[in-house]
Amino acid sequence: MGSFSWTRADRTTKRSNLTEGDSYKILIPKEFGGGFIKDKYYNYGYVFYGTENKADLYGILAYWNHCNDMIYDYDHYPETMEEILKYGNTLHPNNRCKGINIGCYDRQIDRLKYPLKLVSASYKGTYEDCKGRSYIDPNQGFFKGYWAGSDYKEYYNKIKEIKNN
Repeated sequence: MGSFSWTRADRTTKRSNLTEGDSYKILIPKEFGGGFIKDKYYNYGYVFYGTENKADLYGILAYWNHCNDMIYDYDHYPETMEEILKYGNTLHPNNRCKGINIGCYDRQIDRLKYPLKLVSASYKGTYEDCKGRSYIDPNQGFFKGYWAGSDYKEYYNKIKEIKNN
């Protein structure tokens, strides 16, 4: 079993996937406050690994796409990225599983209103500017992948026509 990794939603660099230690950005949809979170990729979808603010990408994905019956420590469903990170219990197995259930396979990711858009640290655009989306890494983050590699050709083709990526 791999360590959960994703392809990048941009083509700013030659790298196609995220592996442990990579600097990257999580683009945030405008509806949730916009901007980005810059982090180093740990594995398994953890964000801010090793800190008291540790979060989970699948839990975040579940909130962005308004999954029902989420578990949170707040008086209402967290509506901003700040509230999601502070009160959303994104690491809770219930919340994480909801994200996995809606965004594990390409066909699911293609249908999401707010898919994950994990991009290179040097990417300058916004969530809305980035037309790509992050798919599950076919090599599960075991090694650095490149857009020119055969394992990533399908994903390269999905975003090759998109400008500003």
